[in-house]
Amino acid sequence: MSTTMGRATAEAPAKPVIEHGRLVLAVACLGLFMSFIEVTAAISTLRALQVDMQVPPADLSWVSSTYTLVVAACVLSGGALGERFGRRRVFVTGVVALAAGSLVVATAGGFAQVLVGRAISGIGGALVLPTSLAIITTTFFVDLPRMLRYITVWVSMSGVGLAVGPLLGGALLDRFDWPAVYLVNTPIAVVTVALALYAVKETKVADRALDLGGQFLSIVGLGTLVYGIAVGGRAGYDDPVVVASLVVAVVALTALVLVERRAPVPMLDVRMMGSLRVSATLVVSASALFTFVGVIFLEVMYLQRVQATPPMDTGLKLLPAMVAFVLSTLVAQRIATKVGPGRLLAAGSVVTGAAAVVLVGQQPDSAYGITALGLSLLGLGSGLVVAPSTAAAFAVVQPAQMGAASNAVTAFRQVGSVLATAVLGSVLAVRFIGVLPERLDAAHVPQPVASAVVEVARSGGNGSGRSTAAVTEAVASSFNAGISTGMWVVAGVSALAAALSLAFLSRKEKGAGA
Repeated sequence: MSTTMGRATAEAPAKPVIEHGRLVLAVACLGLFMSFIEVTAAISTLRALQVDMQVPPADLSWVSSTYTLVVAACVLSGGALGERFGRRRVFVTGVVALAAGSLVVATAGGFAQVLVGRAISGIGGALVLPTSLAIITTTFFVDLPRMLRYITVWVSMSGVGLAVGPLLGGALLDRFDWPAVYLVNTPIAVVTVALALYAVKETKVADRALDLGGQFLSIVGLGTLVYGIAVGGRAGYDDPVVVASLVVAVVALTALVLVERRAPVPMLDVRMMGSLRVSATLVVSASALFTFVGVIFLEVMYLQRVQATPPMDTGLKLLPAMVAFVLSTLVAQRIATKVGPGRLLAAGSVVTGAAAVVLVGQQPDSAYGITALGLSLLGLGSGLVVAPSTAAAFAVVQPAQMGAASNAVTAFRQVGSVLATAVLGSVLAVRFIGVLPERLDAAHVPQPVASAVVEVARSGGNGSGRSTAAVTEAVASSFNAGISTGMWVVAGVSALAAALSLAFLSRKEKGAGA
């Protein structure tokens, strides 16, 4: 017996050797980096772009939300296309589209072209996000510990991309005009494509069906939903176009659920969402990026519009969130194995909620300490939620559903980031315009001047060179009120995520997918 066991041990298979393993990881991480730098680099240009093109405040969120909207709508099809036509091929196509869309924005002569370019980049992001993860899983599935370790590294790159975006954007804005920010991805794309063609092997599932009906309904449903939310912030939610848009969104998203339930190979496996635990995991996943991207969006507005912080300094002041996010992500998986992913998600959500409450205390003349504390808590809490949400999804589904669960978590994260810029941009605009007349009156600004200021604010103008000190102070105070209201919304979303995590994900059940 002992001889047999000794022979078995001696003949145990060696650790698999994976050719170009680290280069494969680098390719996947560069693709993810490009996808996320598109989010915060664009946010850093909002002020300059608004002044240059006279964009109304409520429409400004479309610069960010057009990209993330297209990503969210198409990310599930991106995974399916990768399986059908080749993961490396689709990944490379996505990287090229990311860079091409940025070039379209950089050469834009009007706001419509900016949105077209952002949509093209969104298509690229939708192709890169699922295929970059699939490249890791298909390359390293023979070495499970290494695969899980590399997935953690891959997820942390989202924080690096979000961190570098405003910092690099600010540095470029200090020396060049805003279009220069959108040229960043071009050299990165060249390197990424070259490495992918050299190091990544092609894999595909040739007979993978494409769910065209589901894709169409997701695009219509999410598009009209975000449009209604964003435009409602400026035109009012009783506007007929806004009401019609939201009705179409409800109808399309309801139809999407019905279609996906019957599809033999669904784009989004809604049948597994019949489990409250699965649904709770997806909502928490969406809330993670809603809070992170949403707070960064609001903080850029606060620093640049309320405190008149230069772009480069804005990027530097956002660093506590990004550094804390990366560090928190790197240790989150280790903590999750000890306390369980559900409890970790709850704790992380509580911390992000606390961050939002801290940031509510910001005033136009506040010291940076409040901002730094709030941003550090934001990064810490978000890092404890974003990566572990995938592990939490795996813990509540059957093994055969893990691929579908991973795709769903990725899609819901993107939907969360879409709703962050759309919802919070709308909240900011509604509150800002709502309190501005009152603040102008309190500052004893003459009525004709106050009316002109409100009209300029509604149209997206900045009134540069024509504002008195009283008007400037009233506008900053009103804008800060809108930001504070947005932070309360973030705190509420985080509280909901914490409650769902505690109620449905913290207890252990026999069998997955219960």
